[in-house]
Parts: sequence; C-alpha cells; structure tokens
Amino acid sequence: MADQSLNTLHISENLAAYEAARSNFFVFYVSPEELTNLYSPDFNPDSGEAKEEDGTLFNGHKASESLRLNVVKASVPNFTIETLEYRRGNDVVKFAGIPTFKDGSITVDDVVGLDTKSILYAWQYLAYNPITRKGGRMKDYKKTCTLIEYTQDYEQIRYWTLYGCFITAIDEGEFDRESDGKRQMTVAISYDRAEMNLDDTTIA
Repeated sequence: MADQSLNTLHISENLAAYEAARSNFFVFYVSPEELTNLYSPDFNPDSGEAKEEDGTLFNGHKASESLRLNVVKASVPNFTIETLEYRRGNDVVKFAGIPTFKDGSITVDDVVGLDTKSILYAWQYLAYNPITRKGGRMKDYKKTCTLIEYTQDYEQIRYWTLYGCFITAIDEGEFDRESDGKRQMTVAISYDRAEMNLDDTTIA
C-alpha cells in the first residue's frame, strides 16, 4: 500500500510549516561599493578632462539602487558538471569532471529619469570602451552580485552570491511606432561561480 503520510492534506494541516515559493518576489542586487568606478557612457577617459562624478550617482540616483528597482527578471544561477569516462575493456566508469556555471541574464525596465540604460552601459564599458577602443581590467569590470529570494510578505528565504559578474551583451530590442509598450533590456551576464546560502541573515 502506498505511503499516504506526506500527501497534500499533510500540507493543509500544517500551514505554518509550508508555503508555495513565488517567482516574482526577488531582488537582484549589486552593492554600492561595487559600482563606484563607473564613467558616464559618453565620457572619454583619454580626453584629459576631469571626471565630473565618481559614477555612484546618475541623475541624482545611486547606480546600485536604480538597478535594484528596475530588474524585472533574473535567471537562477546553476552549473553543469562535465562527465569524464574511464574505459577498460568492455566496462565504462563515469566520473565527475570540471563544473561550469552557465551564463545568466537579467531583464531590466528602461526608466527615463533613473538612467538605467546609462548605468548598464557604463558597467559594460569597463570591459571594453568603444570610445577609446580599449579593453578593461578584471579588477574594474568584474563585480560581486547577489540574487535574493523572498516570500510574498518579504521574509528572506535564500540568496545566491555571484562572483566575478560582468556584462557580455545588452539587447535593447527595437523601436516600433506601431507599439506603445514599455521598453525593456535583456542583459547577458557571465560569472565565475555562484554560492547558494540558506542563512536567514538579511542581505538587502
């Protein structure tokens, strides 16, 4: 006879212990300390002109807060493990090889007044600046990011720390006179590794 001890009725009778996870209660967060070296995308560092601001403020808003407010979708970090084989005669033994963390993406609202687009391009320009045609250094363009999951009453469930994040592509879609929808950008992000943490310490 099938074990009926953990059926749906069990969840119903223990409501304090269970809650369905929701997909729309999350925050993608880059700390202010990580976004203090941004130039405006139209600024040429080789021009000899003094940099007007340190990059933490765009239109009076902190870059980290603007990103946090406008990220509407974020991929969940995960990795795959390469399968290696050891062969001897007719036998094959498989064992784990090198892990690879898959590139992720975030979808961001393009909000006029918060300079979301400028912040994203400023971050990407740290890796390659099309004005100066110079590449950047890892210490400048790689950031530590955090993805936090919440319950619907904003109790933190878990969080992921993504190390070595940088922007590889920004897709703005198209302008369209026949459409009146809001503009969004899909941002491709590469990172070295991610750690999932179930600690209930409040991150942000």
